[in-house]
Amino acid sequence: MLRSSALIVLLLSARVLLAADPPFAEYVPADTKVLIGVEVHAMLDSYWGKAVVEQMQSASGDAWARQLPLKGIDPTKDLDELWIASSSIDRKAPALIILRGRFDKSHLPAAIGRYHAVPLIPLDARREHLLAIMDASTIFSGDRANVERAIDRRGLKAVDAHLATAAAALHARYWIWAVADRLDGVPAAGSAPRALDGLNGFEFGLSLDRDLEIAAQVHLRTAEDAQKLLASLALFEALAKGQRNAGSQMNIENRVAGTNLDFSLRIPEEEVRRAWERQRAAITAQLSQLPQQIAAAQAGKPFTLFAAPAPKPAAANAPSQARRPAPQPSRQTRIVSDEDGNTVRVTLPGR
Repeated sequence: MLRSSALIVLLLSARVLLAADPPFAEYVPADTKVLIGVEVHAMLDSYWGKAVVEQMQSASGDAWARQLPLKGIDPTKDLDELWIASSSIDRKAPALIILRGRFDKSHLPAAIGRYHAVPLIPLDARREHLLAIMDASTIFSGDRANVERAIDRRGLKAVDAHLATAAAALHARYWIWAVADRLDGVPAAGSAPRALDGLNGFEFGLSLDRDLEIAAQVHLRTAEDAQKLLASLALFEALAKGQRNAGSQMNIENRVAGTNLDFSLRIPEEEVRRAWERQRAAITAQLSQLPQQIAAAQAGKPFTLFAAPAPKPAAANAPSQARRPAPQPSRQTRIVSDEDGNTVRVTLPGR
């Protein structure tokens, strides 16, 4: 689990780790506030990664790979890790994506030109988003301005020291990780807890080498904000505990220390395997829709891979039946909040 003491040890040792991994640090923009990493090779080389890839191939073959924007790159074979750097947690903010792996230029689309001798490959018809081939092991992509600035930064290592240190620590331990600093709260969203208006930064990690482990430390501006967020998490914790089976060893912990909130979730490997087997058929059905969902995401439509499947239409020759009017709820949905905006009572529609 990501306890405060464990996090401190990780961060203190991270400068050595970062020194051994300079290519990523030197390309990260100086104004970066959010870094996200995905250790692709570690994930795919695990039992769970192999199981997911097997399910994807049985469900849709390689059709999903053909929908990816990075033509000529097979993420299951060529990609080791991926970093995303952005100046904001707003999903619409420009981002620089940095890839490391083994890239054969002969399999990639033709370059449209060069910037400081670096080949540039367009990712869209308007040539606004580009792929830059730094060498056989490093590629990054983004809008033209971000790509050109990244090329200009080679060797400078301008990334914020805190982000670099935290990223190196999380990179060494988790499959998927994220670190953010110097934030100004979250973008306006009706579903976000009000306490996140005071969000200053966070560290997050997820791994599934054996047990499923999720850990996070959230930094708020005030201790009051931290306590409000802790209260918001109480509902999630109650729901999770209510869903687990008898005898489950799932463990959820959260606590506040000053302006920081620590959260951790661990589910033993045996329980993860049982859940996988129970849901295998449903997962296969959803993965079969992956090519269409990737295409929809590229077109700007919502990505709903694990949404509930649409109901099957009634057979044309099925006998017609009189439809009974749907029962009307006897009361309307009501949400009661306290003076701080926290939900204290929810009345659901029902008979």
